[in-house]
Amino acid sequence: MTETPAVPEAPPADSGSFLGNLFNLYFEPTETFSKIFVKPRVWMALLLQIAMGVLFTSIWLEKMDAREFMKAQMEQNTRIQQMPAEQVEQIINTQARFMRTWGRIAPFIAPVLIDLVLAGLFMFIFRFFMAADVSFMRSFATVVWTFAALGLIQTPIMLLVFWLKGDWNVDPNQIIQANPTIFFEVGSMSRWLWSLLSSFDLFSLWTLFLFATGFAVAGKRGLSTGVWGVLIPWAVYLAGKVAFVLMFG
Repeated sequence: MTETPAVPEAPPADSGSFLGNLFNLYFEPTETFSKIFVKPRVWMALLLQIAMGVLFTSIWLEKMDAREFMKAQMEQNTRIQQMPAEQVEQIINTQARFMRTWGRIAPFIAPVLIDLVLAGLFMFIFRFFMAADVSFMRSFATVVWTFAALGLIQTPIMLLVFWLKGDWNVDPNQIIQANPTIFFEVGSMSRWLWSLLSSFDLFSLWTLFLFATGFAVAGKRGLSTGVWGVLIPWAVYLAGKVAFVLMFG
């Protein structure tokens, strides 16, 4: 049985505007990705992604206490708890200084590196395992546009939740509990299980859906091909994440 293509073979004549595509990506991702691939405008999407990161870190680093944040993170690590108090204090101070410095540089560097790595990885997966003709530029456009759309929604929500909560020392990865851990207290389960459950949040699932849709359109395949091509590496990532927590958590 042959799989029904997700999009028509002929590309749309209209590439759409940048803001129009960004808005429509939330509601009509399949049709919008078809327009995006006609005129990717990846640098505009990448600049938006970087801008959202700079906005968040600028506000968060200004309001949070780096030392208290690192101390709270260290207290959750059983290996750190077994160290002498003097050594723990030295680690906390070092990490706090590093966090202040790197936190202001990372938003300019990390998005570019992450997008390039993911674009290359997914291109390899879809071309080698899914036999889908996905070019690097289409792979890069899918990743960049997805993260840009995600950041435009997630960043304001995170800042709003921080402001309402009044505690800026909370881990940004845990500030929005749109995952199963919302039903449990912190410390009520092992760290590996908490790490696993926290990965099934709405933003992550939405990101996976946009990835799957974009790569299905890019490779002119059905959505199921896109889903499998995205879920398999994500499952490997989750396994590595849990293994890391079991070894070092």
